[in-house]
Amino acid sequence: MTVFLPWFGHFGDLVRDVLPWLWARYRPGDVIGGNPAHAALYPAPPDARLWEQIAAFYPDGFDYRRRSDDLEVELRSVASRLWPDATLVAWQADGEDYPKPALALPTPYPVDVVVATRAKPYADAKNAWPWSDLVTGLRSRGWSVGLAGSIGESHAIDSDAAAWDLEEPGDAISGTLRLLRGARIVVTLDSGIGHLASLVDAPQLVLYDRRGDERRELPIRDGIPTRMRFGDMHRWNRNLCLPIFGGVDETIAAVDEALTRTRVVPGDPEAWKARHVSEVPGSEPGETLVMRSEYRSLVMRPSGNELIDACPIEEPVSAGPLPADDAVRSDRISICTACDRWSGDRCTAAGCPCAMLGRSDLASSRCPIGKW
Repeated sequence: MTVFLPWFGHFGDLVRDVLPWLWARYRPGDVIGGNPAHAALYPAPPDARLWEQIAAFYPDGFDYRRRSDDLEVELRSVASRLWPDATLVAWQADGEDYPKPALALPTPYPVDVVVATRAKPYADAKNAWPWSDLVTGLRSRGWSVGLAGSIGESHAIDSDAAAWDLEEPGDAISGTLRLLRGARIVVTLDSGIGHLASLVDAPQLVLYDRRGDERRELPIRDGIPTRMRFGDMHRWNRNLCLPIFGGVDETIAAVDEALTRTRVVPGDPEAWKARHVSEVPGSEPGETLVMRSEYRSLVMRPSGNELIDACPIEEPVSAGPLPADDAVRSDRISICTACDRWSGDRCTAAGCPCAMLGRSDLASSRCPIGKW
């Protein structure tokens, strides 16, 4: 018997990396550790006893700034006591590209546009997106809007439907799945809900500030460079999956095009990239047609074609996190040297340097015991 230890990191990594690995390896009789509120994502109901420690450690949801070494040890200890003869496994990147999980999906909830009004408890470039203005603009044009995600990590915005109102007590995912399945178009950032949309083949638009951002590393969490994963969403989604760039006006224009005059049609993007949309059999005047392959989409408009490459741009390895300015560094050092966890010239609470905790010289670093 195998016990799959729970993943408690970012939701996007759970959807895109952990779940495919788990579904490929799970056998009847194995034990799954995971959030019971996300039971619909797993091949069998997760055992709640392995989630209790995580819920206590992260009462407001996962926060990458909190070091979790002791939690990982505790989870293995609990699993060993409950299933002493089992093999304990935890997800690690192994280079394999596992197939999409075959989820048992709930009944769709029809809505025109689904958005994920993401909000995190830490400084994050994605937190500032003007979701309220977007939703107001969409609804003013007569489109119904549904909010995907969880109530604890979403901006409170008036809408026509919210995932958390469609769920039974103890369930925090079925409402989002219902909205994604019933959506005419889904609008998200490069986030977990975006990956979930691609998993269920919901037609989707993924937001970025500038053209090319979808293929690069961007400073997202506290300025830490993070690889965007549009390419993964594009490869998974068998439906429309396009990046859009800019702000509210550009997004509304893209939604309007997707809802009123866009179709996905069969065809090889490479073979059609130099031909006019009117040459496509069955095309109608004024239509936008999209042809797609695993790594490319060709958007064909009467005004011309746009070839979208979803492969990541191979750039030099990032120089690393942003440095803290002198004033911040000085304040941190004063706090550290007065702390009882300071010994010699280092923080004894910070642990392994790769966690980047207790680093007074890095803007993204945090005190491991919350003093700065």
